[in-house]
Amino acid sequence: MARKTSEAARAAKREIGRVTIIRLTVYYLVAGVLLLGLSAMLPQDAIDPATGQPPSDMHGALEWFRSQVAVFPTGTPRWLDALLQMVAAFLLVLPLAFAYVRTRTRIKFDHSLVQTVIVLPIVVTAILVVVRDSLALAFSLAGIVAAVRFRNNLKESGDAVYIFGSIGIGFASGIHAISVAAVLSIVFVVVELALWKFDFSAEFERTFARLCLPSGADLAELPRLPGDPPKAATPAGNGAGDDRMVLLRVYVDRVEDAQPVIEAVLARDAKRWTMEPVVAVANGPPVLTYRVRARKSVGMDGLRERLLREGAPHVVAADEPPPGA
Repeated sequence: MARKTSEAARAAKREIGRVTIIRLTVYYLVAGVLLLGLSAMLPQDAIDPATGQPPSDMHGALEWFRSQVAVFPTGTPRWLDALLQMVAAFLLVLPLAFAYVRTRTRIKFDHSLVQTVIVLPIVVTAILVVVRDSLALAFSLAGIVAAVRFRNNLKESGDAVYIFGSIGIGFASGIHAISVAAVLSIVFVVVELALWKFDFSAEFERTFARLCLPSGADLAELPRLPGDPPKAATPAGNGAGDDRMVLLRVYVDRVEDAQPVIEAVLARDAKRWTMEPVVAVANGPPVLTYRVRARKSVGMDGLRERLLREGAPHVVAADEPPPGA
């Protein structure tokens, strides 16, 4: 039962990964076409009118296309040009916010950071459009920023990377380097999703095993070679064959009513789970004990919350025993 559930969970995760990649690819294609069209229609500087057939070289063909579709051949008004760059920053930073939401659990999720990541590049773009090549305005801006202090403690140190990424997109958009902003957005999202997929925070043996082995394979499932050292004993509270499984005790009022609900939640939100024998506690509710490896997108805290919420009123409590218990 647990093995079938684990295989179904891996298949569901692969399907989610494929859908995520397809949606991001379609989004970048649509956003790229839209930004290329708007950039051609709203040129920053005056362009020379072109007549006749388009040149055969790529650069000449693009210049000819711009001259044909430009709404302001003598140069776009500054306010409209600034609006175009801010729209570009907004479109290119949305995938960063998506990657953050996709790779964070409920405990690690920070709502204010998502808003900051989306709004920050728009503001940075507007500031750079105002400052441009003015040294006096640049020093004035530095003085204003120095006078204002911002204090905020991030939940995760890795969240700072998203702040720097959004600032980079804002800088590139503000200096009319939309192509650079697009490359930064794509590379950032690809790297973040890859780090989340392969879980590079784990020990390096398992990390490289995930890179070399088929999807869903694990070092614990491989036969030990004759020259390999014996595996250390599994600490108390973890499941055999997977040291990332933890012991979860679920206190219920009636086993027959609570068990189907609990196992439905585990089948959906746990990557792997097995059930231990039922323990009847004297003068207390029955205890269902499971060895569980929660999904990274849910986490153990989120899993307990869902068990209590969806298992009510039959699920009384859920906890993890202390080490050695």
